[in-house]
Formats: sequence, structure tokens, C-alpha cells
Amino acid sequence: MTESKSTPTVRTRVGALAQKIYPNLDERIFFSGRDHEVALRAGSAEYQEMELQFPAKFSPELTFGEFDRPTHVVVVPQEGSDFESWAPGTRNFYYEAAQSLRELMGDASVSVFHVAKGEPYAQWHRRLTEYLISSGATHLITHIESDPGSEAQSWTWDSLWTFLSRRWDGILLGVMFDSAYRYINAKSKYLARVSPRFMVVDICMPMNNSMKRGRNEVGPVNMPMSRQSLAIVDERIANIAPSFDISFMGVLYPYRVELLNELSSQGFSVAINPHRADKTLTADDSRRDQPSWIDYMAGLASSRATINFSRSSAGPFEQLKTRVIEAGLAGTFLLTDDQDRTRQFWDPGVYGTFKDIHDLPTVAQNWFADPERLLTAQRAFSQRSREIAHTHFWVSIDEGLGQRGLPRINF
Repeated sequence: MTESKSTPTVRTRVGALAQKIYPNLDERIFFSGRDHEVALRAGSAEYQEMELQFPAKFSPELTFGEFDRPTHVVVVPQEGSDFESWAPGTRNFYYEAAQSLRELMGDASVSVFHVAKGEPYAQWHRRLTEYLISSGATHLITHIESDPGSEAQSWTWDSLWTFLSRRWDGILLGVMFDSAYRYINAKSKYLARVSPRFMVVDICMPMNNSMKRGRNEVGPVNMPMSRQSLAIVDERIANIAPSFDISFMGVLYPYRVELLNELSSQGFSVAINPHRADKTLTADDSRRDQPSWIDYMAGLASSRATINFSRSSAGPFEQLKTRVIEAGLAGTFLLTDDQDRTRQFWDPGVYGTFKDIHDLPTVAQNWFADPERLLTAQRAFSQRSREIAHTHFWVSIDEGLGQRGLPRINF
């Protein structure tokens, strides 16, 4: 039977009405579905064998002031040694997290647990459980939005954390990139229901009270950056002198094209995606065949200022974009519509803010009218970026653990 064109509208109205009558109905349905999936996995032959190998020892509610053993942080990367990006200077978030912590704590306190591409979940669940227990790990940090090594975006952390929280007394630090999406946020909420030894680390948004009322989380945080990768960036941009006034790096949506044309008409030399050797004229052009991250950083360094849009694609949410700190590390001045997130890390006087795209040309004119002021702000922003790039990610996590009364990393 063919559905009428009015059917989606009716369904939408019914869904909206149900959401009003039953707040967070979608989350309740999600949790119920995950409970079913967890129960099915727990009854599988693989998990039954794990039950015998690793008897339950702890309550999921167990919390500590401090551990009675040395700190040992295990990093489980989303893209590990099976991926070309597992190297310095590639913007691999978990490579940078692991390497920067090694530089702060020493190799003995940090290890990396790699999951192969497509490795069956039961296999890496068993391996990781065994490794955490045998190594005396105290903290595990991972990308909590999907399974490691999973190009198909599978998610089985709900089963593993339900199992682990009774066998391992450590802390699970779950990093999120897209918490503005309710489905992704609900995944972390599920893990928070399992045990208070789970803590969110979000790179974009404040997260206190987001999992449970009265419970502190961590966010937003800057992307971690190892000294190893900072050295590669510095070598790449060492001899680059700015040749443009303003750069824009990103997808060329029509409203952005209109804005860039307006800036050009006011006399600014504008570079669109200067990290690319080809010319990008459309949104599709700007998405495909992306150059390396180091070339991207060189592109940022080629202009006196760069534009950052902070809005989430999930809705009207302001986010701390990674480009903010990248602009500082590349030594370019930041022009952003971010009214709140950036000022949590940098003094408002060292970057330019605009309320909307119509406001940006005037803001840019005001800054460029005083070259000395622009240069002073640019240098201050860059200096602060370098101060926080290497340590602040871990400082934020350590402070968050302390506020929750959970064992700190104490690097």
C-alpha cells in the first residue's frame, strides 16, 4: 500500500505529542533497546566463557578517593596501529593523547591498546578485560561514540562496561566529539547509568549535569597536542610569511561564499582553502581529496587571520572547534562567532568575535585598521595556545576527576 504524502507529517505530530507527554521518551526507548542488546550478548557463548575466566569482584557503584597502586592510563584509540593516521602530525586525537601523556608522565605510566580493523567485539572485549586487570590499569580513555577499529560504526561499549565495572575497579573516560546529537549523547548516558566510575570528556561543550543531575563531567577540552607533533608543525610553517589577509578553511556553503565575496569587495585579500593546491569553488569541491593536516596548518599560517564558525551541525549549539587552537598554533589571528567557548581558554581581547555573518566584515575592518593591535593580539593568542596545547587536555581531566571524588591521574 502506498503511503499518502501526509503520513510523515502525522507521524511527526504524534511523535512530538508523545515527547511532550513523556519527556525524553526517545532516550527511554533507546535505553530499553540497549538493555535488550546487553542481555543478549551476556548470554552468548563468548560472554559466558568470559564470566568463567573473570569472576565478578566489585560493585559497579564502587568509588575511591585514590588508588593504592601507581597510575597506569590505557589509551584505546579509535584509529590505532592498523590506520595510516597512527603517527605524529596527522591529527589522530588518540595518538596525541597518548604521546602527550607519555611526555608528561613517562612511558611506564601510559600504554596503548590497539584494536584491529574489523576485529570481532568478543575478541577485543576479552583481550581488553585481561589487559586492564593484568596491567593494574587505573584509567581507560577511549572514543566512546563507536567501537575502536570499527569502520562500520558498531557500538558495544554498553556490554563491555557492564561487564568491566564488576571486574575492574578503574575509571572509564569516554571522549565525545558530537555530544550535541541526542543519539550519541544517549550512549554516554547509558554508560553513566551503569557505574559512576564513567566520566565524559567532551571536546566541544560543557557537560556538567548532562549525564546525571549533580554529577560533574569534563568539557569542553582542547585537542591534546604532543611536543612531537608541535615540532613537526613548527618545522612546516617556519618559513611561511602571511600572503593573505583572511583565510577560510572549510565547506563552501552558499552563505559562506556570499560572506567571502563581501570581504573581498571591501578590499581584503581572501584565501579559500589555501592548504589545497587546487581551487575549490563548490561545497563538493571543498570536501573531497583533503590534503594532510600539516599542509592544513601551513594553509592557516599563510594568512593574517582566519574565520571560525562554531555552530554545531546538530542544531543551535555553540561548540569549541579544534580550529580555534590550530589557528593559535599556526600563528594566525582568529575571527570567530563563538561567544562563550573560546573565552574559557583565552582572554577575549586576543581574538575577534562576530555575532553573525553580516557583522564579520565590520569586525574585520576594525581589527585590520590597527595593525599594531592586531599583531599584539595575534601573538598573545598564539602564546596562550602553545601553553595549553600540550597539558591542558590532561589538566582538565585531572581536575574533573578530583571534583567527582574519583582517583586522579596526578601526572
